[in-house]
Amino acid sequence: MLSPLTVTFVQSTFLNALSNILAQLIDQRSSPTSFTLNTLALVQFVTYGILIVPVNFYWQRALEARYPGFPSRAEIANVFRCSSRSCSLKAFFSFSFIRSLFSSSSSDDTLPSHKEKDKEKWAPRARKSGLHSFVMKFIFDQTLAGVMNIVLFVVLINFLKGEGLQRLWELVLLDFRPIMIARLKYRPIVSTLMYTVIPVDRRVVFGSACGVIWGIYLSLYAVV
Repeated sequence: MLSPLTVTFVQSTFLNALSNILAQLIDQRSSPTSFTLNTLALVQFVTYGILIVPVNFYWQRALEARYPGFPSRAEIANVFRCSSRSCSLKAFFSFSFIRSLFSSSSSDDTLPSHKEKDKEKWAPRARKSGLHSFVMKFIFDQTLAGVMNIVLFVVLINFLKGEGLQRLWELVLLDFRPIMIARLKYRPIVSTLMYTVIPVDRRVVFGSACGVIWGIYLSLYAVV
């Protein structure tokens, strides 16, 4: 049986190749000549995808290990119930709401005594709520993972084109802002689905499937 990483490799490579071919079709749509596949650009983009798969695969596993689980139906219902009742922003972001969000599901409101602290020192840590896990994974995906993936894209795709180290850094500074802005226009929706219903070993493939359009954008940005 194939390992989850191998399955992810195969599926993500196919989807990355598909997105690059579609990008080439779009790029050549106004050309008077018939479509010609840019094999070198296809190989470069697929190679970039192969290199990035294990990074994201193990990143998702590490993130899930640190913040396990999904939001429960009750937690989601509470959020929507607050919205349906037109809760004020002050109430929504009140200390009690934030404390309940980031506190463990089994914690009390009372402060523990010194003896209780000593007992709890060696006790297993209480599991955080699913909503807390979702929020933390969502934040990390929009910030740290976003920066990591954009820098790796710019560096790897241009390195495969033969650019030197100094030029790579110049391109990171030049391209980071527009790519990040474009990413923030679609990634929050993908992250919401990814961290509420998609199993951890399927998240890279799910991201690639949702990212076919994103892959087209990256291919066009890289001048296919």
